[in-house]
Amino acid sequence: MYGIVSLLDAEHHAKVVQLWAEFKARFGVQGISLTPIPHYSYHVAEKYNLAKLEAVLVKAARTIQPFRVRTNGLGIFTGAEPVLYIPVIRKPALTQFHQYLWEPLSATATKSSPYYHPDSWRPHITLTHRDVNHDLLPQVVRLLSERTFYWDVGIETLSVLSSNEEPDETVMMTVKLGTGEVVHGRGKAKPQG
Repeated sequence: MYGIVSLLDAEHHAKVVQLWAEFKARFGVQGISLTPIPHYSYHVAEKYNLAKLEAVLVKAARTIQPFRVRTNGLGIFTGAEPVLYIPVIRKPALTQFHQYLWEPLSATATKSSPYYHPDSWRPHITLTHRDVNHDLLPQVVRLLSERTFYWDVGIETLSVLSSNEEPDETVMMTVKLGTGEVVHGRGKAKPQG
């Protein structure tokens, strides 16, 4: 799978990585290792035409300046493998940007995930994925329940992530907002800011 995402600024990248390390030490949770880069997603698909995708991302990145998003609380996507996450508050400008991206990204994609369609999209920063079962979930929530997740996060990029690549090549491409400059291609994620 591939995703079109925004990476978090350096401060919040470090906070999420610290939480993942704490979960691993306390609970043995490491399912997030499929895409071990703190981010939130705009679009996810089985694959993309990377040449067309780069043109779409560069054009989109030129239309918007770096911005900030806010988060608050914790959320759970329910199911056989519950996902614990930090919700990104969906303000009108963020919703408009996502809607602006949806059709051009979908045109470059094979098998777009319906969870990221504008009618369904719930922007979020994943904390646990795949190896938190229903018995472990309450323990993880209890650990976090007295902490605050009201964050003000700087967003400076659009990036392409892949869960199909080796961990050092998870970030396929990053494009800088405001300029459309491709700041790096394949390689390890670098926190923004």
